[in-house]
Amino acid sequence: MKKVKYIIPVIISILIASCGGEVRNPAEISGALTPGEKPENAVVKNIDADKTTVAWIGSKMVGSAHDGKIGVKSGELYLVDDVLVGGKIVIDMTKIVVLDIENPAMNARLKGHLESDDFFSVEKFPEAHFDMAQISQIEAAADGLPNFQIKGNLTIKGITHGIFFPAYVKVQDGKLTAKADFSFDRSLFDVRFGSGKFFENLGDNLINDEIRVGLDVVAE
Repeated sequence: MKKVKYIIPVIISILIASCGGEVRNPAEISGALTPGEKPENAVVKNIDADKTTVAWIGSKMVGSAHDGKIGVKSGELYLVDDVLVGGKIVIDMTKIVVLDIENPAMNARLKGHLESDDFFSVEKFPEAHFDMAQISQIEAAADGLPNFQIKGNLTIKGITHGIFFPAYVKVQDGKLTAKADFSFDRSLFDVRFGSGKFFENLGDNLINDEIRVGLDVVAE
């Protein structure tokens, strides 16, 4: 667990260094996709929730940003001949963590706001889901760079959209690791607070609609 706790800040610091409030690696969004099915000959790898991290960054259009992580509840990935072919992840929205604010009272205030109806309505929607629909390999990808294109359905607050993003996937000695870094438009999932798509004259209170996400998945 000490190693995992060390990795999380590293992931977030890398995202912040490459982001700085700027929209980077925007995921392509579509309508809901036809769900994928588990092949009969697939080997199932269960996601290790303790070792898997979902890092996030939210920022104002001008000025400050906040960062943290969200817990993973469960999930499984499907392999055929050691190649990723599908899977699903359940994200535990009740485990939103704010990492950049050290003051306990201010940290709790932001955490509570993120859990409220202004943002993710956690009491009504305690889980978010990502269900893979289509996976294709990126030919001749350099080692360590994205080698798969992942397409799947992302469900937040009961709203589902198809989302496409690249990921680096490695299978070795029966263990699967995957990493991805992308942003998506929160307003499509009815996360309205501070959004210029829903409110006018926000000035310095305008919040970027794009949420930056860093995934680090471990499954065995």
